Amino acid sequence: MLLNRRQMLTATAALTAGSAMRVTAAAEVPPSADAAPAAIPVTARIVDFARSLTFEQLPSEVVAAAKRYVLDGLGCGVAGIHTEKGRLAVGLVTSLGGTPEARVLGTTARLSATGAAFANAELINALDFDAVPHIPPIAIPSVLAVAEKMRASGRQFITALVVAHEIAARLWKASSQMSATVAQTGRTPEVFAINQESIIACAAGIANLLALTETQTAHAMGLAGYYCPPQASHYWETGTPKSMVKYTPVGWVSQGAVTAALLAQAGFTAATDILDDEGFAKFYGLRNWRPEGAIDALGSDWRILSMNYKPHACCGFLHSQIDCMVELVREHGLEPGEIESIHSLSMPFVANPDQMNVRTQEDAQFSIPYMLAVAAHGLPTDATCQLPERLNDPAIRATMKKITWGTHPEAAATKRANPQSFLARVEVRARGRSFVKERLYAKGGAALPMSDAELEEKFVRNVAGVLTSAAASRAGELIDALEKLEDVSELSSALSG
Repeated sequence: MLLNRRQMLTATAALTAGSAMRVTAAAEVPPSADAAPAAIPVTARIVDFARSLTFEQLPSEVVAAAKRYVLDGLGCGVAGIHTEKGRLAVGLVTSLGGTPEARVLGTTARLSATGAAFANAELINALDFDAVPHIPPIAIPSVLAVAEKMRASGRQFITALVVAHEIAARLWKASSQMSATVAQTGRTPEVFAINQESIIACAAGIANLLALTETQTAHAMGLAGYYCPPQASHYWETGTPKSMVKYTPVGWVSQGAVTAALLAQAGFTAATDILDDEGFAKFYGLRNWRPEGAIDALGSDWRILSMNYKPHACCGFLHSQIDCMVELVREHGLEPGEIESIHSLSMPFVANPDQMNVRTQEDAQFSIPYMLAVAAHGLPTDATCQLPERLNDPAIRATMKKITWGTHPEAAATKRANPQSFLARVEVRARGRSFVKERLYAKGGAALPMSDAELEEKFVRNVAGVLTSAAASRAGELIDALEKLEDVSELSSALSG
């Protein structure tokens, strides 16, 4: 049992699931009326889940969802080769060399597992085209790098990936109040991060892959928590121009998860109760930590089934507005030259204080007027919208000047009543009249999910220009049959440029 002294003295029973580990109180003495409540053994519960989950226990729909997750994430990673952020990340880790253990997406480079995890994480997140919550750019690179290193099977990779995601999704829900705070106050919290705590979950997923012992798994999670970067997202949110670090140092976090698990395997020790009592939640400054949320329905309610996949290469806060603009252009055949003005209302958006000044790919990813202007021209809002020729297009710049935006008056109340909502209203003045479209949900979320065909089309677009059509088809087939692969390295090899 991996319980600290307080838990051993106060807990009467651990939460049950998986192998239903039980903890007995030190003495059968009725608690006094003012006794402290029993601590929830979060770490032990997660360790048990991470170690005990097998592929055979995964429902078929979870396996299918994991393959969608991999298809989307790896496609975004290959597309990330076209970004300056991705190029720099790959260039650095390639120059560092190391034992060739895992491949960098879209390239022929094979690096150390830690180096590949860093580079692939930066690639997957580079375009802001990856799914929300932003767990895939941490989970996929870290688990895949170790899976390649040990020549794991597709089944082993899927299982470890599901472990990582399920824990990460709960840690996020148990701690994050970012969206709710933005809706209520119009600004982000002074101290917050976006999915950086996934480092602990991914270390646990890798522990499953490596078949670490109970104690080693707890040490891996403890090391990962120790390595977790500070919550500095607010500093980035309020800055302009937007920098390449964005809201989460995904490369460092992914690399840290790999390092933590491999060190624990070698015998390196750390705190074995990282998610309990005075641990991670306190020293990381989680103001809204709910320990019960970290283990809620773990192993029965599969969070990987409710991912929000992105049809547009930009921040998810903009998507419902872009959906409205795309529909207006398609339904009414609007031409850029006949548009007099565009007025858009949605959730408060504070991630870019200077949205008209689009200089970099990161600026574009967080600019309402830029993305709406691209959509108004009937152009794809995929990875191509961040190419230099698009960023510097005078016609796009001219349309941006016709766009105003603000907060929908019902956004906060709607978000409170329905957390999945991203209420948006776009009004276009053209041809002497107004064209209006409203959306409650953004395409790609649980309410309006992207189909398998749509995700496959997105993958093909993302890898175009890096992989041949034959190579893209081969990679897609391998992902579709992922659970049948004897060596997951076959898939990463198919994604080399």
